[in-house]
Amino acid sequence: MKKTCILILFLLPAFLVRALAGPDDGILGITNLSRQNITIEIDGRTYTDVTNALILRNFRPGNHIVKVYTMVRSTPVTRLARRVVLYNKSMYVKPKYYVDIVINRFGRALYDEQPITDNRYDGDGVDERDDRNNNNNWPGRNNDRDNYNGGRPPRNDNYPPRPMDDNTFSSFIETVRRESFDDSRMAIAKSGIDQNYFTSAQAKLLVALFSFENSKLEAAKYMYGRTTDQKNYFVVYSVFSFSKTKEELAEYVRAYKP
Repeated sequence: MKKTCILILFLLPAFLVRALAGPDDGILGITNLSRQNITIEIDGRTYTDVTNALILRNFRPGNHIVKVYTMVRSTPVTRLARRVVLYNKSMYVKPKYYVDIVINRFGRALYDEQPITDNRYDGDGVDERDDRNNNNNWPGRNNDRDNYNGGRPPRNDNYPPRPMDDNTFSSFIETVRRESFDDSRMAIAKSGIDQNYFTSAQAKLLVALFSFENSKLEAAKYMYGRTTDQKNYFVVYSVFSFSKTKEELAEYVRAYKP
């Protein structure tokens, strides 16, 4: 009886989060492009050693306190470390908005927000992690890629594709990030893109890993056809530095044919 009560108390918070999720909820994404692990605090809850990204779906609108910091050694030889705050703000999250905080490679925090225009962007009310670890077993998918032009299986509207689950994507993006040059990053990225589907938010994280503008553009174009929520692809534009590049991607998206 005692063990049962403990189990119920342990599962209750997760149940309440699911139960309280509403149609006006949004998404909070915090991306770490720096070389250091970061710690994130959201309304007092701590997420430690975030290497790539933290994505919270069903994020309730309203006021939230978000802190992002890293630990830096005082000198190369000492083990003592001090906390360096990268982001510490009270922010208001609008209903049905995607809020994006990016810690760039220089440790500077950048903030952006966009309205969510496609319900699939926040998971369709289904846990995105369920039954998605084996992407090649989706209905309507054929594992023989050589039967298709360009090596990519076509999308089947009768069986909407599901994006890569968060855990697998975290491993995938870390593999790409470990490469030192854009050419090797691109080769690994394209190999993973060919065999999976992604959300626009995931596309943004992957594109941001590339150092040069032309490499980012190439990756963004390559991923568009493998994105499940193409209406939200506008979030990718924020990773580019030049208007000309954004315009070229926009033209590609307008002219794209599956």
